[in-house]
Amino acid sequence: MEETCLLLILLLSGGLSTLPPHSREYHFVNQRMNWTEAQSYCREHFTDLVTIYNSNINQLLLSMAQNINEWAWIGLYNDRYSWKWSMEGKLFYVGSTHEFLIWANSQPDCVNANEYCVALQGQTQMNDRPCGDSYPFLCYNAKNTSYILVKENQTWSAAQSYCRTYHTDLTSIRSKEEKSNITLTLNGSGVQYVWIGLYRDPWASWSDNTTSTFTDWKSLEPDNYISLEYCGAFDLKSRKWADGYCTTRHFFFCFTAVTKQTVVKMKLQSEADMHSTEIQQQVSQQLSGLMLSEGLTDFRIRWRKVQSHRDDQLKKQDVDGDCKTEV
Repeated sequence: MEETCLLLILLLSGGLSTLPPHSREYHFVNQRMNWTEAQSYCREHFTDLVTIYNSNINQLLLSMAQNINEWAWIGLYNDRYSWKWSMEGKLFYVGSTHEFLIWANSQPDCVNANEYCVALQGQTQMNDRPCGDSYPFLCYNAKNTSYILVKENQTWSAAQSYCRTYHTDLTSIRSKEEKSNITLTLNGSGVQYVWIGLYRDPWASWSDNTTSTFTDWKSLEPDNYISLEYCGAFDLKSRKWADGYCTTRHFFFCFTAVTKQTVVKMKLQSEADMHSTEIQQQVSQQLSGLMLSEGLTDFRIRWRKVQSHRDDQLKKQDVDGDCKTEV
């Protein structure tokens, strides 16, 4: 005899990592705060500082602040301490103090908002430089664990291509031992700057940790004026974006995540014993894996027994019955 169960899947949206733009409400706050204060205010009273995904959201925010000729913070910021190695491509933090990665004095400073690649200066200290500058470079060969100094001047990208073609990649410095080997390789070379594999993506960070590639900068922005502008804002007069001093007090835009839920009902019929907790768990695991593979992370799965006509005639049973379980 076929067993019938009703499977209920409750989908909840509202997690920031997968929240679509249309599931957000936007707020203009006409109080003046620095960027960090504005971020705290948004997180306390709403969800976070705004992320702008497209021109529609951009225009919506502008329409909320008409006839205002001042600046307003958004959630965009330029994290000058978040870097990647060419060989790995994973973000990691390189602060002002580090065991074996040492910045030169006042570095990184991202002069003119144009320094996103790193060269060793004087063999031991790091300096962020324009990626289009040409310097000698240091390759790493994983086959024989060797470091190769190429004294031909190349841009960072050209140096990366050369190293990947003839060796493994531009060199990384991930330990004291690697730092010591690199120092020995460069000793007596006479080079002032030498490219290594460290780089970063500019203006890629948003306060809510989501990702957006949309931009709407003013002409000649961002410029990182006197190397102190690391927070993004609307210049409401020009209706374009600009980088600003994070400590300046401006109006700001927040958003609220709107949580929605959807219930999906599925009737399952099988010759198997659908009362079996083991079978229910197997089906639930397969469905969970399918939904996770589609990017759905916030959901609950419940089971309900469906009454047959014969059951109705015999006696009324609780719809939860023996077939209810939650995963």
